[in-house]
Amino acid sequence: MKKTLLILFVFLTYNFSALAQDEVKSFVQQKAYPKEGLQVFMKEFVNKFDYKNADKIPNDVTEIKLRVKFIVEKDGTFNDIKLIDDTYNFKNEVIRILNEMPVWNAAMHEGKNVRSAFTLPKTIRITPSEVTSPDEIVFKTPDEINTFKASLKSNKVDTDYFDLTCNCTLARSSKNDELKSEEFYMPSQDQTASYNVAFRKLSSQQAKEEIETIKSDAVKQNSVVKKVSFNGIEATELHVNVPNGDYVNVYRMLFFYHNEHVIAVSVVSYKKQIADLLFEHLKQNFKLKI
Repeated sequence: MKKTLLILFVFLTYNFSALAQDEVKSFVQQKAYPKEGLQVFMKEFVNKFDYKNADKIPNDVTEIKLRVKFIVEKDGTFNDIKLIDDTYNFKNEVIRILNEMPVWNAAMHEGKNVRSAFTLPKTIRITPSEVTSPDEIVFKTPDEINTFKASLKSNKVDTDYFDLTCNCTLARSSKNDELKSEEFYMPSQDQTASYNVAFRKLSSQQAKEEIETIKSDAVKQNSVVKKVSFNGIEATELHVNVPNGDYVNVYRMLFFYHNEHVIAVSVVSYKKQIADLLFEHLKQNFKLKI
Protein backbone atom coordinates (compact mmCIF):
# COMPACT_ATOMS: atom_id res chain seq x y z
CA MET A 1 0.00 0.00 0.00
CA LYS A 2 0.99 3.50 0.30
CA LYS A 3 2.06 7.23 1.71
CA THR A 4 4.05 9.26 2.39
CA LEU A 5 0.80 9.38 2.95
CA LEU A 6 0.52 7.90 1.05
CA ILE A 7 -0.71 9.58 4.77
CA LEU A 8 -2.81 11.19 5.29
CA PHE A 9 -3.61 8.65 3.92
CA VAL A 10 -5.45 10.78 1.45
CA PHE A 11 -6.49 12.84 4.48
CA LEU A 12 -3.04 13.02 6.01
CA THR A 13 -1.54 14.60 2.93
CA TYR A 14 -4.69 16.56 2.15
CA ASN A 15 -4.66 18.34 5.49
CA PHE A 16 -0.93 18.58 6.29
CA SER A 17 0.66 19.55 2.96
CA ALA A 18 0.00 23.27 2.37
CA LEU A 19 3.45 24.70 1.69
CA ALA A 20 4.65 28.19 2.60
CA GLN A 21 6.47 29.88 -0.27
CA ASP A 22 5.82 33.28 -1.81
CA GLU A 23 2.03 33.61 -1.64
CA VAL A 24 1.43 30.05 -0.45
CA LYS A 25 -0.03 30.03 3.04
CA SER A 26 1.02 27.45 5.61
CA PHE A 27 -2.36 27.82 7.32
CA VAL A 28 -5.58 28.82 5.57
CA GLN A 29 -9.14 29.20 6.75
CA GLN A 30 -10.52 27.16 3.82
CA LYS A 31 -8.39 24.63 1.95
CA ALA A 32 -8.55 24.18 -1.80
CA TYR A 33 -10.69 21.24 -2.85
CA PRO A 34 -12.12 19.67 -6.02
CA LYS A 35 -15.50 21.10 -6.96
CA GLU A 36 -16.78 17.61 -7.63
CA GLY A 37 -15.44 16.28 -4.30
CA LEU A 38 -12.19 14.48 -3.52
CA GLN A 39 -13.56 10.97 -4.08
CA VAL A 40 -14.85 11.83 -7.55
CA PHE A 41 -11.60 13.62 -8.39
CA MET A 42 -9.50 10.61 -7.37
CA LYS A 43 -11.72 8.15 -9.23
CA GLU A 44 -11.62 10.26 -12.40
CA PHE A 45 -7.83 10.56 -12.14
CA VAL A 46 -7.44 6.78 -11.96
CA ASN A 47 -9.95 6.21 -14.78
CA LYS A 48 -7.96 8.53 -17.06
CA PHE A 49 -4.61 7.02 -16.15
CA ASP A 50 -3.01 4.93 -18.90
CA TYR A 51 -0.01 3.06 -17.52
CA LYS A 52 1.05 2.17 -21.08
CA ASN A 53 2.08 5.79 -21.66
CA ALA A 54 5.41 5.30 -19.90
CA ASP A 55 8.41 3.02 -19.67
CA LYS A 56 7.85 -0.73 -19.88
CA ILE A 57 6.57 -2.13 -16.58
CA PRO A 58 7.77 -5.58 -15.43
CA ASN A 59 5.15 -8.31 -15.73
CA ASP A 60 5.19 -9.04 -11.99
CA VAL A 61 4.21 -5.47 -11.06
CA THR A 62 0.53 -5.33 -10.07
CA GLU A 63 0.43 -1.87 -8.48
CA ILE A 64 1.90 1.51 -9.36
CA LYS A 65 2.28 3.92 -6.45
CA LEU A 66 2.44 7.60 -7.32
CA ARG A 67 3.01 10.73 -5.25
CA VAL A 68 1.85 13.81 -7.15
CA LYS A 69 2.76 17.31 -5.97
CA PHE A 70 1.12 20.38 -7.46
CA ILE A 71 0.08 23.94 -6.68
CA VAL A 72 -3.55 25.05 -6.86
CA GLU A 73 -3.46 28.63 -8.12
CA LYS A 74 -5.84 31.38 -7.09
CA ASP A 75 -8.08 30.59 -10.08
CA GLY A 76 -8.17 26.87 -9.20
CA THR A 77 -5.85 25.75 -12.00
CA PHE A 78 -2.87 23.43 -11.43
CA ASN A 79 0.75 24.51 -11.67
CA ASP A 80 4.24 23.19 -10.92
CA ILE A 81 3.12 19.54 -11.27
CA LYS A 82 5.76 17.11 -10.02
CA LEU A 83 5.96 13.38 -9.51
CA ILE A 84 7.98 11.99 -6.60
CA ASP A 85 9.86 8.70 -7.08
CA ASP A 86 8.87 8.45 -10.76
CA THR A 87 10.15 4.89 -11.31
CA TYR A 88 8.40 4.31 -14.65
CA ASN A 89 8.52 7.84 -16.07
CA PHE A 90 4.84 8.78 -15.61
CA LYS A 91 5.38 12.54 -15.27
CA ASN A 92 3.99 13.43 -18.71
CA GLU A 93 0.98 11.16 -18.18
CA VAL A 94 0.18 12.78 -14.82
CA ILE A 95 0.52 16.28 -16.31
CA ARG A 96 -1.77 15.26 -19.19
CA ILE A 97 -4.45 14.02 -16.80
CA LEU A 98 -4.37 17.05 -14.50
CA ASN A 99 -4.57 19.40 -17.48
CA GLU A 100 -7.79 17.61 -18.46
CA MET A 101 -9.32 17.71 -14.97
CA PRO A 102 -11.76 20.43 -13.83
CA VAL A 103 -10.25 23.29 -11.88
CA TRP A 104 -10.57 23.28 -8.08
CA ASN A 105 -12.05 25.77 -5.69
CA ALA A 106 -8.98 27.72 -4.57
CA ALA A 107 -7.95 27.97 -0.94
CA MET A 108 -9.40 30.95 0.95
CA HIS A 109 -7.74 33.03 3.64
CA GLU A 110 -9.06 36.27 5.12
CA GLY A 111 -11.67 36.45 2.39
CA LYS A 112 -9.22 36.09 -0.50
CA ASN A 113 -8.18 33.29 -2.82
CA VAL A 114 -4.63 32.12 -2.10
CA ARG A 115 -2.21 29.65 -3.66
CA SER A 116 -1.84 26.27 -1.94
CA ALA A 117 0.27 23.17 -2.57
CA PHE A 118 -0.73 19.55 -2.19
CA THR A 119 0.87 16.13 -2.22
CA LEU A 120 -1.67 13.50 -3.25
CA PRO A 121 -0.87 9.79 -3.20
CA LYS A 122 -2.27 7.51 -5.88
CA THR A 123 -2.13 3.73 -6.15
CA ILE A 124 -3.01 2.32 -9.56
CA ARG A 125 -3.84 -1.37 -9.98
CA ILE A 126 -2.80 -2.69 -13.37
CA THR A 127 -4.34 -6.15 -12.95
CA PRO A 128 -8.06 -5.42 -12.37
CA SER A 129 -8.98 -9.05 -12.97
CA GLU A 130 -7.30 -9.91 -9.66
CA VAL A 131 -9.09 -7.21 -7.70
CA THR A 132 -11.49 -8.40 -5.00
CA SER A 133 -13.93 -6.63 -2.74
CA PRO A 134 -12.54 -4.80 0.32
CA ASP A 135 -15.13 -6.73 2.34
CA GLU A 136 -13.62 -10.09 1.41
CA ILE A 137 -12.66 -12.05 4.54
CA VAL A 138 -8.92 -12.75 4.52
CA PHE A 139 -8.65 -14.64 7.81
CA LYS A 140 -11.51 -17.12 8.03
CA THR A 141 -10.87 -18.88 11.35
CA PRO A 142 -10.01 -17.74 14.91
CA ASP A 143 -6.62 -19.43 14.59
CA GLU A 144 -5.82 -17.46 11.43
CA ILE A 145 -6.84 -14.22 13.14
CA ASN A 146 -4.76 -14.99 16.23
CA THR A 147 -1.73 -15.85 14.08
CA PHE A 148 -2.07 -12.54 12.25
CA LYS A 149 -2.41 -10.62 15.53
CA ALA A 150 0.74 -12.32 16.85
CA SER A 151 2.62 -11.21 13.72
CA LEU A 152 1.82 -7.59 14.57
CA LYS A 153 4.35 -7.75 17.41
CA SER A 154 7.25 -8.67 15.12
CA ASN A 155 8.94 -5.26 15.07
CA LYS A 156 9.15 -1.94 16.89
CA VAL A 157 9.39 1.49 15.26
CA ASP A 158 11.05 3.89 17.69
CA THR A 159 11.23 7.65 16.96
CA ASP A 160 11.67 10.84 18.98
CA TYR A 161 7.89 11.40 18.77
CA PHE A 162 6.43 7.93 19.32
CA ASP A 163 7.04 4.22 19.31
CA LEU A 164 4.85 1.53 17.80
CA THR A 165 5.05 -2.24 17.97
CA CYS A 166 3.83 -3.48 14.59
CA ASN A 167 4.44 -5.67 11.55
CA CYS A 168 5.91 -2.62 9.83
CA THR A 169 9.19 -0.78 9.28
CA LEU A 170 9.93 2.94 9.06
CA ALA A 171 10.41 3.48 5.34
CA ARG A 172 10.46 7.26 5.27
CA SER A 173 10.19 10.36 7.43
CA SER A 174 9.97 13.92 6.14
CA LYS A 175 10.30 17.24 7.93
CA ASN A 176 9.01 20.64 6.86
CA ASP A 177 10.47 23.46 8.94
CA GLU A 178 8.19 26.10 7.39
CA LEU A 179 5.09 24.09 8.32
CA LYS A 180 6.65 22.97 11.62
CA SER A 181 5.61 19.45 10.73
CA GLU A 182 7.07 15.97 10.46
CA GLU A 183 5.53 12.87 8.88
CA PHE A 184 6.35 9.16 9.10
CA TYR A 185 5.44 6.42 6.59
CA MET A 186 5.60 2.76 7.63
CA PRO A 187 4.54 -0.01 5.22
CA SER A 188 3.55 -3.38 6.61
CA GLN A 189 6.04 -6.16 6.00
CA ASP A 190 3.47 -8.15 4.00
CA GLN A 191 2.65 -5.09 1.83
CA THR A 192 -1.08 -5.32 2.58
CA ALA A 193 -1.27 -2.01 4.46
CA SER A 194 0.61 1.08 5.59
CA TYR A 195 0.78 3.22 8.71
CA ASN A 196 1.10 7.01 8.58
CA VAL A 197 1.80 9.40 11.47
CA ALA A 198 2.01 13.19 11.17
CA PHE A 199 2.84 15.89 13.72
CA ARG A 200 2.23 19.59 13.15
CA LYS A 201 2.95 22.30 15.71
CA LEU A 202 0.05 24.74 16.02
CA SER A 203 -1.54 27.02 18.58
CA SER A 204 -4.62 25.70 20.33
CA GLN A 205 -6.90 27.95 18.24
CA GLN A 206 -5.23 26.93 14.97
CA ALA A 207 -5.46 23.30 16.03
CA LYS A 208 -9.16 23.64 16.80
CA GLU A 209 -9.81 25.12 13.35
CA GLU A 210 -7.62 22.48 11.67
CA ILE A 211 -9.41 19.57 13.33
CA GLU A 212 -12.83 21.07 12.59
CA THR A 213 -11.80 21.36 8.92
CA ILE A 214 -10.67 17.73 8.92
CA LYS A 215 -14.00 16.65 10.42
CA SER A 216 -15.94 18.77 7.92
CA ASP A 217 -13.99 17.30 5.00
CA ALA A 218 -14.55 13.81 6.40
CA VAL A 219 -18.32 14.29 6.58
CA LYS A 220 -18.29 15.40 2.93
CA GLN A 221 -16.57 12.10 2.09
CA ASN A 222 -19.26 10.12 3.95
CA SER A 223 -16.84 9.14 6.71
CA VAL A 224 -17.86 7.67 10.05
CA VAL A 225 -16.80 10.30 12.60
CA LYS A 226 -16.80 9.83 16.37
CA LYS A 227 -15.12 11.03 19.55
CA VAL A 228 -12.86 8.57 21.36
CA SER A 229 -10.16 8.48 24.03
CA PHE A 230 -6.68 7.67 22.72
CA ASN A 231 -3.63 7.52 25.00
CA GLY A 232 -5.86 9.24 27.55
CA ILE A 233 -6.48 12.14 25.13
CA GLU A 234 -9.76 13.17 23.53
CA ALA A 235 -9.50 12.35 19.82
CA THR A 236 -11.55 12.23 16.62
CA GLU A 237 -11.75 8.83 14.94
CA LEU A 238 -12.57 8.55 11.23
CA HIS A 239 -13.53 5.55 9.13
CA VAL A 240 -13.75 6.09 5.37
CA ASN A 241 -13.55 4.04 2.18
CA VAL A 242 -12.03 5.85 -0.80
CA PRO A 243 -12.52 4.44 -4.33
CA ASN A 244 -9.25 4.18 -6.22
CA GLY A 245 -9.91 2.90 -9.71
CA ASP A 246 -10.83 -0.77 -9.63
CA TYR A 247 -10.58 -1.17 -5.85
CA VAL A 248 -11.19 0.68 -2.60
CA ASN A 249 -8.76 1.96 0.01
CA VAL A 250 -10.01 1.47 3.57
CA TYR A 251 -8.82 4.21 5.94
CA ARG A 252 -8.85 4.15 9.74
CA MET A 253 -7.64 7.42 11.31
CA LEU A 254 -7.23 9.36 14.55
CA PHE A 255 -6.73 13.13 14.91
CA PHE A 256 -6.06 14.95 18.18
CA TYR A 257 -4.19 17.87 19.79
CA HIS A 258 -1.48 17.28 22.37
CA ASN A 259 1.46 19.34 23.65
CA GLU A 260 1.08 22.04 20.98
CA HIS A 261 0.84 19.51 18.12
CA VAL A 262 -1.98 18.35 15.90
CA ILE A 263 -1.31 14.63 15.53
CA ALA A 264 -2.74 12.34 12.85
CA VAL A 265 -2.35 8.56 13.08
CA SER A 266 -3.74 6.26 10.39
CA VAL A 267 -3.82 2.82 8.82
CA VAL A 268 -4.83 2.15 5.22
CA SER A 269 -5.42 -1.17 3.47
CA TYR A 270 -7.43 -2.49 0.54
CA LYS A 271 -9.04 -5.07 2.87
CA LYS A 272 -11.48 -3.94 5.54
CA GLN A 273 -10.71 -6.86 7.85
CA ILE A 274 -6.98 -6.10 7.78
CA ALA A 275 -7.54 -2.36 8.30
CA ASP A 276 -9.81 -3.03 11.29
CA LEU A 277 -7.39 -5.50 12.92
CA LEU A 278 -4.40 -3.21 12.41
CA PHE A 279 -6.27 -0.19 13.71
CA GLU A 280 -7.31 -1.91 16.93
CA HIS A 281 -3.72 -3.09 17.42
CA LEU A 282 -2.41 0.43 16.74
CA LYS A 283 -4.72 2.01 19.31
CA GLN A 284 -3.37 -0.34 21.97
CA ASN A 285 0.32 -0.17 21.01
CA PHE A 286 0.99 3.38 19.83
CA LYS A 287 2.89 5.30 22.53
CA LEU A 288 3.43 9.05 22.43
CA LYS A 289 6.75 10.50 23.59
CA ILE A 290 5.96 14.21 23.38
